[in-house]
Amino acid sequence: MSARRPVILVMTPTWVGDVVMGTPAFRAIRQRFADAHITAAVSGNTRPVFDDAPWFDEVVSVGPEDKGIAGTFRLAARLRRGRFDLGVLFPNSFRTGLVMRLAHVRRIIGYTRELRGFLLTRSLKPRRENGRFVPTPMVGYYLELCRLLGCDTSDRRLELFYRDEVARETDVFSRRHGIDWTRRVVVMNPGASFGTSKCWPVEHFARAAELLSEDADVQVVVTCAPAERDLARSVAEEADCEVTSLHDEPAGLDRLKVLIDRAALLITGDTGPRHYAAAFDTPVVTLFGPTDPRWSDTGYEKERIVSVDVECAPCQLKYCPADHRCMRWLKPEMVVDAAREVMKKFPPLVPPLVPRTSGSEGKSNDRE
Repeated sequence: MSARRPVILVMTPTWVGDVVMGTPAFRAIRQRFADAHITAAVSGNTRPVFDDAPWFDEVVSVGPEDKGIAGTFRLAARLRRGRFDLGVLFPNSFRTGLVMRLAHVRRIIGYTRELRGFLLTRSLKPRRENGRFVPTPMVGYYLELCRLLGCDTSDRRLELFYRDEVARETDVFSRRHGIDWTRRVVVMNPGASFGTSKCWPVEHFARAAELLSEDADVQVVVTCAPAERDLARSVAEEADCEVTSLHDEPAGLDRLKVLIDRAALLITGDTGPRHYAAAFDTPVVTLFGPTDPRWSDTGYEKERIVSVDVECAPCQLKYCPADHRCMRWLKPEMVVDAAREVMKKFPPLVPPLVPRTSGSEGKSNDRE
């Protein structure tokens, strides 16, 4: 009689950027437990990020109905049916630890955060100095949990995937919105779900678009989430040049993969799309203000970080209580200089009309 196949539950991060920074850890777990059945419990808003990824046998969406006391018990009851031997906690919340305990997961691995240490069967303590957490790159932070499981943690590449079907749909979407992939498409992402403190002023994005459009082969495309339509529209209206704004039909996290994969450059704040660029080997200029870059550093060589030195940053606040100088003083000329430098150093490696997808070699999603 053969032994039962190991069953593993992975609780993934909540924010899109953290999910992408978790991909080296997901890959390491899959490689270490090649014969296991691995289920990922994912926040519903991040579900498209996992499309076509080879690390999980099953993906369970966690939605708003799973919040609160009643939702926590419902989610635990739903997961309990999986009879999990091992649970890996990437979020730091007490609630996620409680869910795993209530789901009767036999072994639970995670960081001792939010007083949840007693819920874990094996744990790590985050680094602190003088009672404060030491800024640690999240890629390494997640991989340390994998090290506890005996995983090979040497591969720190961010990695994402999308289906050929999504690529074909994006071809149609591109034609509908006049995106010309024979040009160098610069994607601008002016929004930030974290809060307005991460947002660069609209007039700065508009001025940067004007400067970049001085290069005849550049097309500026502004993306947005559904809640950021007005922001994207404002950038296009403010700019005294051609700007393709997608505010009438936001791309969504699945189609955004293709847009960023095909782009010559992404300009964004410290947001999830920033890490999409690293996963698809696309040059990116990242605008930093209120957040500490040490938390999200990935060592990506095609990224240029632009910031200004002000006394109040990094504050880690979602909304600026003062004059937002960390972003206002970051001038468009600084960003455009960085954009031109990185595009010159890392020009597209393939003709822009050829669909590019991500995989083990960085530009293929074949899984045969």
